[in-house]
Amino acid sequence: MRTLELDTPASEARPDATGEPAPSVGSIASRVGRGTLSGPGITPVVVPLLESGDEQYARWRVTNVLPQKQFGYVIAVATVPLGDLTSNQMRVVGELARAYGDGSVRVTSDQDLVLRWVNACDVRQLYQRLAAAGLGLAEAGTVADVTSCPGAESCRLAVTQSRGLGRLLEAHLRERPDLIEGADGARIKISGCPNGCGQHHIATIGFQGSVRRVGARAVPQYFVLVGGGIGGSGATFGRLAAKIPGRRIPEAVERLVDFYTRERTPGESAPEFFARVELARVRPVLTDLERLTEDEAVPADFVDLGEAQEFAPEVLDGECSA
Repeated sequence: MRTLELDTPASEARPDATGEPAPSVGSIASRVGRGTLSGPGITPVVVPLLESGDEQYARWRVTNVLPQKQFGYVIAVATVPLGDLTSNQMRVVGELARAYGDGSVRVTSDQDLVLRWVNACDVRQLYQRLAAAGLGLAEAGTVADVTSCPGAESCRLAVTQSRGLGRLLEAHLRERPDLIEGADGARIKISGCPNGCGQHHIATIGFQGSVRRVGARAVPQYFVLVGGGIGGSGATFGRLAAKIPGRRIPEAVERLVDFYTRERTPGESAPEFFARVELARVRPVLTDLERLTEDEAVPADFVDLGEAQEFAPEVLDGECSA
């Protein structure tokens, strides 16, 4: 068997400074606010923030900044909901990487952006400019940093509009700081089909798009998996706990977080808890959310999240769009 050999250096030297000046907060906000976004499906919502407060910065500093091995430098993460950026935002990120970092931008598996070699003294200035570009959201690496594949919006194999669920969950969680705080270390990932491009199978709480019939009509639903993750010894796949209609998923997340906070052992993180807890204890938490009869269904149950028309799943010939 052949293996990939990586010849990595023992240490990394500080890169040469690019010397490029950083664009002003006002010019960034003006640039990203220009034009009208168009196109099918869900488009980015750009909200430039010109006056960022101390509390917002402090939270972003906790969740989006990590110390680098080299003294005096940090890694800064720009949270990108659903991985969506406009062309103007991308240009600004490039300029900020050259002004404050080493000129490179890395994309994470959580659909966020990473800037390295940021001088610790420049962190607040960088944050102010990211916020002006509409990229100053905190909660990177928390349960509110939801990952989703393209879903039925563009993928020919997907069953559900996974990005619609991703947007709904992220908005719901950001309105509930108590859930973010309670879901210690938990990650949510969504895929629109079994192919798993959203990596739902290795998430603390994963959702896989599916369909059920209620009478003669189709209802978008999600398989709920718990206990997936990645550790030093490899990956652990999540276990199927329930099959729940799409519009009930936010409540399912609330219940799972509450279940964890009530049943965990001292010092136990959410990934550790869901990896060990027996499914026989998880399933009763979600059982009543699974049931949906013709008498109980409301019109919204038959419309996929992020869509306006009645759900009509259609799997076409072609390849996954991820």
